[in-house]
Amino acid sequence: MLSDGGVRRLFWIRERLRLASSVGSVEKRVLDVNVLAVFLVKGHPGSEHVSSVVEAGLRGAYVPLIVDVLPFRAFWIMTRRWGLPEKESAAAVEHFVKTYEVPRYPSLSREAILEGFRLAEELRHDVFDCMYVALALQEKANGIVTTDTDFEKLCKSVGLGYYNPVPKEVLKRFKEQNK
Repeated sequence: MLSDGGVRRLFWIRERLRLASSVGSVEKRVLDVNVLAVFLVKGHPGSEHVSSVVEAGLRGAYVPLIVDVLPFRAFWIMTRRWGLPEKESAAAVEHFVKTYEVPRYPSLSREAILEGFRLAEELRHDVFDCMYVALALQEKANGIVTTDTDFEKLCKSVGLGYYNPVPKEVLKRFKEQNK
């Protein structure tokens, strides 16, 4: 027998799947911060793999959804984690935001923030990842584009598509880039 929470979750997943199947001809995908940062750094080991998927969205194959603060977070990753020059990193982020009109930059609603925390507790998963899921649900997106393999199980558990364009052997090289 399912608990009230289990029944609510089952209903929620069925509703999510219904909404995803009724979306129309152009799908929406949430991009995570790593995908955006890798896309902006052409010398990154995953750049060629990520670029083709992001560029497809920028050409209209799907609508890229980027949480409104992610360009700042991508800049932080590029400069603080990868040690890239601030001036060039800022120029890359600014170029992306100015050049491409297709991406949307939604904010998380109060309800989505609460849903992200609920999901993190219920699914026993990182709250930051669950915020991407909450955004995808809020925006009725089809899935999440990420380089993070932890999202595969998470997306499946809530009926979202998981799009990781980087082969596993290349993902291993990311650890070197992230030192």
